[in-house]
Amino acid sequence: MTARRGWGVILVSVIALTLVWRFLPAGSPPIYDGQCIANPYETLGGSPAPRAATMTYPKAAAFPPAEVYTAETPPQAQILIEAGTFDSSTAVTVSITPVAPPSVRPPSGTIEGNVYRITAVNAAGAQLDPLSRANPVYIILRALASSPAPTIELFNGTSWTPLATLNSGCGNTFEGTSTRMGDFAAVRPGSGGGPPPPSGGGGIPIAAIIGGLALLLIIVVVVLFSLDRRRNAAR
Repeated sequence: MTARRGWGVILVSVIALTLVWRFLPAGSPPIYDGQCIANPYETLGGSPAPRAATMTYPKAAAFPPAEVYTAETPPQAQILIEAGTFDSSTAVTVSITPVAPPSVRPPSGTIEGNVYRITAVNAAGAQLDPLSRANPVYIILRALASSPAPTIELFNGTSWTPLATLNSGCGNTFEGTSTRMGDFAAVRPGSGGGPPPPSGGGGIPIAAIIGGLALLLIIVVVVLFSLDRRRNAAR
């Protein structure tokens, strides 16, 4: 074993890790996400039941930045709201409630997990949507798996609309951008109309697997260099 061969091992290791990272499924979390603690998914009608969440914001000159989320680990449903999103001339109540799937199923795929009704209501009980398309809300839902990557969709009472969706990290969570409130679900691509799949946990810990491989490669390189030094010292 020579120093040149040692550096060759390091180069091959780096290339191997790069290839693994490059060809992971699109829905996989980045390897720098760290340790993810994800409890089993809580399905509507199951035990324990999925949680609801409600926050009321008082009348103000402008609606404040806000975040409402359910109490699971990680939260199964969240909404992020920027300042000025809603008319705050009266108090505004933002709610997240798990509801039964509508009879109309998404044509683009299968619902993964629960459907969540996410609403904003003023003091008179009127439903509110964001005041401007330039100021949307951000809906974060946990799905049952990251591959194939699901899309968050909005049901408006008659049809489903896919939203621009990105992977939000821990526990198969995905974020969609919406200019309307309503019923939201994570939809797995494929033949639509089928029943939701059974509940699952946090998916395959790909970040932990890659971290373990990287640690193993480092140990191998250190051992090879140690052997090389001992051989040189014995000559």
